[in-house]
Amino acid sequence: MYFLIDLTKRKIMKKLIILLLFVSQLVYGQGVSRQYVGLSIGPSIPLSDFSKSLLNDSTSGFAKTGLALSFNYAYRLSHNFGIQLLINYSSNAINNSKYKNQLETAHPNYGVSIESTKNWSSGGIFLGPYLRFPITRALSLDVRALGGYFGSYSPNVTIRTTNLNDLNDKGEYYIVSSRASNFGYLLGGGFKYRLGSYYILLNGDYINSTLKFKDASGWDWDGEPYSTTFNQKINYFTVTGGVGYIL
Repeated sequence: MYFLIDLTKRKIMKKLIILLLFVSQLVYGQGVSRQYVGLSIGPSIPLSDFSKSLLNDSTSGFAKTGLALSFNYAYRLSHNFGIQLLINYSSNAINNSKYKNQLETAHPNYGVSIESTKNWSSGGIFLGPYLRFPITRALSLDVRALGGYFGSYSPNVTIRTTNLNDLNDKGEYYIVSSRASNFGYLLGGGFKYRLGSYYILLNGDYINSTLKFKDASGWDWDGEPYSTTFNQKINYFTVTGGVGYIL
């Protein structure tokens, strides 16, 4: 009889231990942080057509390395998979010296000065999946592929010319900023290092979109007003560092 009672107690204790282990795992799993928000800043490096500086090539963007800002929200659906919402902004100035050289090469009898009063101002809202690869307890790598809305404002440029053979022959011409939007995508990744309730972030992202600017206006070399449409591929690579807060 005592043997049966002792055996029953052992079975009950065993079940209680299993139940406690299950509950502790459940509580621990619910306590794991699945969300964070991050803000980072760094250089925006224009690529291919966006950085090209050829006057006779209409795809040239004459863009210089500029400043990028990035805000992202991440939610982990499972241990190593989740979704991210990312808002990106990039400001890239016109390369005035290269633009000046191209104009003076095309019009050798004129001295040219360039003033750009508005940069390429681009940005987007992207959403998509990401994969998390733990490296250590504190360090992990996120890889993401996002898509969404992307838009940009083209630069404002003032061109002033002086005829080298007649210094009284001066001109002033304008390129007026216009706006365009389209689908864009972002491919990238970043390292996260956890410090308490915060992450130290280091990200690298490639952003790409081809935009059609309509009703782009200005005054051409002959002093005639014009309105035109042009396509511009805007692609750049950003390297940003910042801080994330674990929710």
